[in-house]
Amino acid sequence: MERNNIGVAMTNPMSSYLEEQLERRFNLFKLWKSTTLDSHTAKSIRAVVCSTQVGATADLIDSFPALEIVATFSVGLDKVDLKKCMEKGIRVTNTPDVLTDDVADAAIGLAIAVLRRICECDRFVRSGSWLTREFRLTSKFSGKSVGIIGLGRIGSAIAKRAQAFGCTINYFSRTEKHQHTDYKYFPKLLDMAKNSQIMFVSCALTEETKHIVNREVLDALGPNGILINVGRGAHVDEPELISALLEGRLGGAGLDVYENEPHVAEQLIHQLENTVLLPHVGSDTIDTNIAMADLVIANLEAHFKNQPLITPPENWLMISAYVWKLLLRSAGTFRRFLRMESIGVAMTTPMFGYLEQNLERRFNLFKLWNHPLDSDFLQHNAQSIRAVVGCTTSGADAHLIDTFPNLEIVATFSVGLDKIDLPKCLEKGIRVVNTPDVLTDDVADAAIGLAMAVLRRISESDRFVRSGSWMKDEFGLATRFNGKSVGILGLGRIGSAIAKRAEAFGCNIGYFSRTEKHHSGYKYFPSVLDLAANSQILFVSCILTEETKHIVNREVIDALGPNGILINVGRGAHVNESELVSALLERRLGGAGLDVFENEPHVPEKLLELNNVVLLPHVGTDTIETSIAMADLVIRNLEAHFRNEPLITPVI
Repeated sequence: MERNNIGVAMTNPMSSYLEEQLERRFNLFKLWKSTTLDSHTAKSIRAVVCSTQVGATADLIDSFPALEIVATFSVGLDKVDLKKCMEKGIRVTNTPDVLTDDVADAAIGLAIAVLRRICECDRFVRSGSWLTREFRLTSKFSGKSVGIIGLGRIGSAIAKRAQAFGCTINYFSRTEKHQHTDYKYFPKLLDMAKNSQIMFVSCALTEETKHIVNREVLDALGPNGILINVGRGAHVDEPELISALLEGRLGGAGLDVYENEPHVAEQLIHQLENTVLLPHVGSDTIDTNIAMADLVIANLEAHFKNQPLITPPENWLMISAYVWKLLLRSAGTFRRFLRMESIGVAMTTPMFGYLEQNLERRFNLFKLWNHPLDSDFLQHNAQSIRAVVGCTTSGADAHLIDTFPNLEIVATFSVGLDKIDLPKCLEKGIRVVNTPDVLTDDVADAAIGLAMAVLRRISESDRFVRSGSWMKDEFGLATRFNGKSVGILGLGRIGSAIAKRAEAFGCNIGYFSRTEKHHSGYKYFPSVLDLAANSQILFVSCILTEETKHIVNREVIDALGPNGILINVGRGAHVNESELVSALLERRLGGAGLDVFENEPHVPEKLLELNNVVLLPHVGTDTIETSIAMADLVIRNLEAHFRNEPLITPVI
């Protein structure tokens, strides 16, 4: 068969690779370049290739009398006049499955970005605001109740990923899916919205599902609820969404699609920080773009060879109220604690108002930021101080420890112990406690969120939409997260939690640690260099010691390579920052997601200028829920010590 004589009309630019392949195989007509075709040319068109931007309308279909097949470069069929195609016996194909993983990844990435305010954090760091103030607390993703509208391929892939974060899964669809026995089916959307904290829209767009998310549904989701739309813009009543966000009746939204894209409502762009806006790039990774194009070609080839189509369509068809609740719950717990007003506790720096208030309520609290160590006031009261509470920015060094002769315990409002002089504590018999476990999920969530934000260019996409660039340009392709080889430095609590989450995205897991963890089932690398050379994404989550300082050096970065991504949620000093910056500038490294820095809050100027980095102001653990849990644990450890009971989380 001489395929070059077959006329194929392409409605708009979609993929240069697809365009090249169509030109190679068919007689391609680019409709965006030829607004009108003569009758002879129109009669030669036997196939139309369309997309989510420009579809196949009744008028277009009628203009090609010999049209046999419409192939859409998408899963959704809402831009194809299916009724007209059925009426005229025209076959229709789409590109399912190949984009399932990328859209599901984007959905989870959006949810983490909204809850953890990743784009806002990135703007905060780049603007220099971190030098003058702390970023506010965010909300955790792990453990949330998730509702999914449409449990098809994409909805099921979202559910699988969310489960790895400890989320409970609810869904609404036309019929119950009995194979998903661990998901809860809701026959009414309103009921599901009332029972969900995050709601994902991933169903097909039909007359029945247009504006399926209306005011009633948004109000049922409520002021702490988050809406994520990776379906179609028309699934959501956009004016109602905007008013709910502006009035605080909805907690936030992550949107990849809009009713009148690329036109995005001014209020979403300029008035709302609790939104993350992507320019309809849910499936736009290099890998998926090629796979979708190949599938379009394969369907056309099959049709013109009189073979079964590869993919015929299956069907034609916030915060404040929540904080109060948590505070009240914790306050009830604290009422059962003993009051120890005579015991002196020194707090090194402001950390969290809730912790400060509860320390003041129970102990004789000394705020060291108000009283320097050499002040007369503190010297006069030094004998009474029996406990120190520190954190990642201000701990307990030898000088501070020696200042308080009766010091018995140091409690750090963190997991990391690098700000505490442990040898000095051992020497003087001072007990040390930290706050592990309670922050594991949040740091792991932040790590995955950073990886997704870098690979899928989420912060860059958000800037692109907010700047108005989508009105005149297309956003470039990103790189997929799903299926990547992941290397983890340090397979402790946090490293293991990162691995569990990455597995749900089809990633292969390798790790480096001091000893092999035989129970893990992951591939152990006895050398950091070997791990980096075999990884596409390298996560740093080990503790900071003399041995792990600058563990990520030039050699390791070069082993990771020009397509590799580095994610650091450990400590800034794990990475040789000057080598990282030069590798990014020289394109010896593909990108980086950083929550920590060597001299924070000072961030290298060169990093602020790069688009292939996402920068957070050390907020990996900074969710409301986790901060309260960490504060509770600090208090419980102090209470246990002064009651002569076993410590909850002893280090020494």
